[in-house]
Amino acid sequence: MILYGRYRSPYTRRVAVTLKTYQLDYQHRPITAWTHLDELRRINPVGRIPALVLDSGEVLVESYAIIDYLDELVRPDQALIARSGPNRRQVQRIIACATGALDKIVHALYARTMYPPEKIHQPWIDHSEAQATSALQWLEAIDLGGWLVGESMTQADVTTVVMFDFARIVNPALVAPDRYPRLTALADRCGEMPQFAETRPVTAVDGTDPTLPGAPPSAIGAGTTAAD
Repeated sequence: MILYGRYRSPYTRRVAVTLKTYQLDYQHRPITAWTHLDELRRINPVGRIPALVLDSGEVLVESYAIIDYLDELVRPDQALIARSGPNRRQVQRIIACATGALDKIVHALYARTMYPPEKIHQPWIDHSEAQATSALQWLEAIDLGGWLVGESMTQADVTTVVMFDFARIVNPALVAPDRYPRLTALADRCGEMPQFAETRPVTAVDGTDPTLPGAPPSAIGAGTTAAD
C-alpha cells in the first residue's frame, strides 16, 4: 500500500497511526496539493490528501473511508472501533466532535494565513475558533478512565490526539495546557507510543509550508497544510 500525504496533515496522520497500530506495511509519499497537484490529481481527482493506493491498484480517498477499509483487515478484537453497538456509536460521536473541531481550526487558520490582510475577516475567524473551543471543552469534560472510550485505545483517541497535536502546532494559544489538562495528558501519553512518535510532523518535508501567489508573509511558517 502507498499512503499519499504528509504527516503535517492530521487527516493523513490519523490514517498513518491506524496503519501502524494494525501493523500494516505501507510506503509513504509525503506529497501535497501545494507541491505536486498534477500528480495528486492523477490519484485523487479532487487533488486532496490523504489517498491510499492498495496493492491491487484500487485507490481510497478521505481519511474516514480509508480507516473504514483498514478496520476490515483486522480481527474485530484488534479494530480501533467496535463492529456495532453502543461502544461503536460513542467512538463515532467523539470522532465527529474531534474532526469537527479540526475542521474549524483549519478554517480559522486558512482565513488568517491564506488571504491578503485587507481581506481577512476577523469575525469569521472568531466564530470558527469559538466552535472549535466548544468541541474541545466537550472532549475535555469526558471523564478519562485512561482512554476516551472503554479500557483500550480506540479511533476516538487517535483522532482526538492528532487533532490536538495539530492545534498545538498551528494555534497553540487555542489549546494551552492549562485549558485542557486531560487532553494534554492524553496527547503526551500517546506521543510516547511508536505509532504516534513515528508520524510526528517534524521532518523537513512536514515542516515546509505552501507559498501561494499573493499569500501574506504570515502564511509562511504557519503550518498551513491540513487537508490539502
